[in-house]
Amino acid sequence: MSVKDAIEWRKTVKIYDDNRAISSKELETIIEAGRMAPSSMGLEVCNIVVIKNKEIKAKFAYDVLNGSNVEKGLKCDTLVCLVGYNATYLVSDEFLRSRLHRNEALDEKKLSETIEKYRQYLENHNNLTSYVDSQVYITTAFMTLQAADLKIGTTIIGGFNAHHSNDLLHELGYIDKNIKHTVLLLALGKYDEKTNGATFARKRISTEEFAKIVK
Repeated sequence: MSVKDAIEWRKTVKIYDDNRAISSKELETIIEAGRMAPSSMGLEVCNIVVIKNKEIKAKFAYDVLNGSNVEKGLKCDTLVCLVGYNATYLVSDEFLRSRLHRNEALDEKKLSETIEKYRQYLENHNNLTSYVDSQVYITTAFMTLQAADLKIGTTIIGGFNAHHSNDLLHELGYIDKNIKHTVLLLALGKYDEKTNGATFARKRISTEEFAKIVK
């Protein structure tokens, strides 16, 4: 499928078919798309927790989700928690060193200088949480587009109890909530395109309203 075809195919799923599973290969491909997504300054501030276990998915559905999203959490094949680093940890020596030491051209002196430059830049950023969240959105977009290429449905969930999600992920040992926080949830699963109401109708403004082309 071309990128254009994947974009046109993708819609937000309302009703998942829990009798149809995502294969390990398909899931690996979607995860890899997220890993390879663009990253501002190469800092890779997004991680994901991929939940296939039915009991844990159900706990998330009832404790974290609300409204119609509860059913999506229960019925989807996989629930992905997209988490980002907290602002205080983002500027720490531990985090910056873990990312910047990969540049083999930097000796220890240069590495320390580079870490300090990055720290100063980040500390002067007017909203680091917004910066982290925007990087998570990019990762999510890549994963949803790759899923569409495989004809796997997705639901991007922004309306959920983030505090409960952080607490649950922390209790289960998947994140340290003092270091990371949940930004988005992404449901993945198969659905029957012929089922009435399986997806939301996609309504978009016109190209003329959306884009102003300056020549």
